[in-house]
Amino acid sequence: MEGYKFSDFIGDFLISKEVEEGCATSTIKAYRYDLEKFVNFVGDIELESPVIRQRIRLFLKKLKDLDYTKKGISRKIASMRSYFKFLTLNEFISKNPMSTIKSPKIKLEESLPKFLDLQDIETIFEKLKDKELFNSRKSDRYYLIIRLLYSTMARVSELCNIKIQDVDFNEGYIRLRGKGNKERIVPVDQKTLEIFNDSLQNRITYEEEDYLIVNTRNQQMNPRVVQQDIKLIKERCGFSINKIITPHVFRHTGATHLRRSGMDISELQDILGHSSPNTTRIYAKNDITKLKESYTTMHPLNNGRF
Repeated sequence: MEGYKFSDFIGDFLISKEVEEGCATSTIKAYRYDLEKFVNFVGDIELESPVIRQRIRLFLKKLKDLDYTKKGISRKIASMRSYFKFLTLNEFISKNPMSTIKSPKIKLEESLPKFLDLQDIETIFEKLKDKELFNSRKSDRYYLIIRLLYSTMARVSELCNIKIQDVDFNEGYIRLRGKGNKERIVPVDQKTLEIFNDSLQNRITYEEEDYLIVNTRNQQMNPRVVQQDIKLIKERCGFSINKIITPHVFRHTGATHLRRSGMDISELQDILGHSSPNTTRIYAKNDITKLKESYTTMHPLNNGRF
C-alpha cells in the first residue's frame, strides 16, 4: 500500500492490542510512547520506503547515543517488531523490515533482576517510622505502599487497582488483576493485613468498592504518583543515587527472597502471575546460594563416597 506513512496505522495497532489481545492500559501507553518516539527521532517515513530499514537502525543508534540501556533499546525493538508484524499480517506492507533487525545481546549479569537485600528492607521500614524524616499526610501511605509491594510482589498497575473487596482479611489473601486482565490470588502475611485493616478504620468512610490505596483526596492512586513516592522514599532513606529502587524492584525483591528461602519455582510463578515458567526461572539464576545448597546435598562427590 503506497503512500501510507509510519504513523497512519498506530491507532489501529493499539486498538488491536487492547481489544484482541487484552493488553493493559499501561502496555498500550508504552507501545504508543515507543512508536511516537520513532517518528519524533527519524520522521514519519513512508511504510514502503526503500530506506525504512536504515531509518530503523538510525533510530536505534540515536537511542544508544542517548545512553539508553540494552534493555531499554530491546524494548523499543520489541515494540517495533510487534507493530510491523501487525502491518504485515493485515497486508498494509508487503515486507517486514524488522526481519533482519536484531536485539542487542544482554549478558546474564545485565539481565538479572535488581533486588534489595534484607538489610535494605529493614532500613526502609525503620526509616518510614521516623517522624522526623516522614511527617506528612502522605507518610502512612508511603508505609502501606512499600508493605504491599514487598508482600504481594504486585506490579505498580496491579497495586493501584486493588479494591477493598479484593482483600480477604480472614483467609489472608489479595486478588490481583494483572496483564491481559488475568486475575490471581496471592497470600499476604497477617501483620500486613492487620496494618491495612487499621488504616481502613482511620478513614472517615469507605465502601467495599473503594480502592485500598488512595491519595490525600481519597481517590485511586496513579502509577506515576507511586513511582514518585518511591523516589522520595529512596532519597529520604539516604540511599545512594546509583542504587536502583523502583516499585518493580520490590516485586523482584520479594520474589528473590522467597526463592532464597526455598520456594519452588512453580509456586513463585503462580504468585508473580507469569504465563511461562521460563520467565520465573530468572530468579533461580539470581540465587546461586540455593543452587549451591542443592548441589552440595545431591551430588555424589559431596557424600564422601568417592
